[in-house]
Amino acid sequence: MRSTRKRREVLLSLVATRELRTQEDLARALKEEGFTVSQASVSRDIAALGLVKVDGKYALPSKEKSRKNPLKERIAGNLLGIRRSEPNLLILLTPPGEAPGVGLALDRLAPPGLAGTVAGDDTVFAAVEKPSDLARLEKLLKRLK
Repeated sequence: MRSTRKRREVLLSLVATRELRTQEDLARALKEEGFTVSQASVSRDIAALGLVKVDGKYALPSKEKSRKNPLKERIAGNLLGIRRSEPNLLILLTPPGEAPGVGLALDRLAPPGLAGTVAGDDTVFAAVEKPSDLARLEKLLKRLK
């Protein structure tokens, strides 16, 4: 019986070199390599390895994506514009329905100087504690965008 670690190494290699579209395809390919697997073990391997489906076939996870902060990703992916309302408020524009998620992500990110957020449907008001924090928060958000 071969180890889970070895099976997962082989699975990564198979996914990188072959077009495998279903869990059955993965199980069949592993069996061809000498592994005895069940659908449940293949499913656990997929989750443990972070395999994703791209164009209908299994693929390796993007290393760049796995290193990114999901809170920053949420903000960056939905931030359409930034306007200042001096002295302590930034107005963040988002697609319809995305403001609550952006506001929550910004609150959880808790950048220095952020007092809090209020979100509508497509607009977030981000209040800072001091006027000097406004430029710092704006700079952070522009880097994310």
